[in-house]
Amino acid sequence: MKLRNRLVAAVTGVTVVALALSFVPLYLLIRALEISDLDNALFRQATALAQHLPGTYYAGHPLDEGHADVPESIDPTPRYTAIYGPDTRLESASESFAGQAPASLAALGLRRALPWDGVAVDLELGETRLRGVVMPTGDQGEALLYAVSKSTVEDDTATLFELLLLIFVCAAGATALIARWLGERLARDVHSVAHVARLVAEGDLAARVGDPRAMGADETRSLASDLDHMISRLDEVVSSQRRFISHAAHELRSPLASLRGELQLALRRDRDVDGYRAALREMLSSVDALIALAEDLLRLARAQGGAPATRARAKVADIVREALRMARGHVDDRGVTITVPPAIDEFPVEVRGAAADLARALRNLIDNAVVHSPPGGEVRVEVVVVEGGVELAVVDQGPGIPVEDQPHIFTPFFRGAGGESHEGAGLGLSIARGLTENSGGRLALDPRHTGGARMVLHLAFAENVSPA
Repeated sequence: MKLRNRLVAAVTGVTVVALALSFVPLYLLIRALEISDLDNALFRQATALAQHLPGTYYAGHPLDEGHADVPESIDPTPRYTAIYGPDTRLESASESFAGQAPASLAALGLRRALPWDGVAVDLELGETRLRGVVMPTGDQGEALLYAVSKSTVEDDTATLFELLLLIFVCAAGATALIARWLGERLARDVHSVAHVARLVAEGDLAARVGDPRAMGADETRSLASDLDHMISRLDEVVSSQRRFISHAAHELRSPLASLRGELQLALRRDRDVDGYRAALREMLSSVDALIALAEDLLRLARAQGGAPATRARAKVADIVREALRMARGHVDDRGVTITVPPAIDEFPVEVRGAAADLARALRNLIDNAVVHSPPGGEVRVEVVVVEGGVELAVVDQGPGIPVEDQPHIFTPFFRGAGGESHEGAGLGLSIARGLTENSGGRLALDPRHTGGARMVLHLAFAENVSPA
């Protein structure tokens, strides 16, 4: 069943049940009040008639005709009266009964002694339905039946029933129409969202729901906005993956092309032993470049895998010591000096994260600083205790990072202006950020620093650890 039809059925059904639960008790209550008012009037008039009846009638003679005062009746209402003797049999009746008065009290359903204040009864006279009261009269055990037509009550309740039925039908119909309109509007919004979702599933990442304000309900507006945002993020991810694949292919092609060229050259002409040895060294260099790039790509994939923050603990001194050990060869080749705080080996603070991952992230920052430092320059590692953790900062004496390049420095394969002249694939900072975030930390460029670049690793204190 369609959403629109389900909504119409549900809302209309609830309305019908609510109206029925309201109107049925209301109808029964008003009918009961009408009958109660009629009974009270009959009891009063029957009591007044019973007080002077013994001197005004004779057994076997018809009772006097008369009229009764019926509530909410403008016209005089004929009354029906009858006298029953001590043996409960009919002794006399008014001519209004036309000879059809009940022959005994038993015919009225009364088989026990009457209470002193009487009892109300229903009876039928041909097609006329009567409401009456039977009460004791005189001192010989007689009983008086005093009745009138129930047409006033029946007419009032019939009118009430027709009015309530009309309201019921109109309310149910109006509810169904409104529910259908709402269902169509909601279904239209849902169909719009579903259509865009199908287009995206087919590969059209340019599809959008459009202005969410055109949606009817707040929920569908929020859904449309969230879907458009999700598609935009998905488009960014797909575009990023495409750029990543393109850059990776480009980086892989250079050492592969070099390796292929050396192999072709080696096969094209004969060489002496030294010549072949030199060619093999070139090939080995290309293979090493390929292995390094593959390892960096694997580290980047692991770092960006969204792994939860680890609960491991690491000493800051161990992180710095291991990072310096891994970066030593690169530092010696460039002739760059690395300075660290003199008391780093005695630094007692522990931070959250795996020591190997954090050391790798710090090593990448040091390598990046060494690459951009002038020969014989200095790279400074700073350790600062701040609120909630420790900051490890790597400061170089290079040219700094241009403002236009700063938002992109953590993008895989990004090298920036002049980056093509430096070795590496441009993955170091991306890997460092991924490893840091997976450990619950942050990596950022200090934009206020001048005279080079200052990269800051913010690492949270390990649980139950406070700075010394």
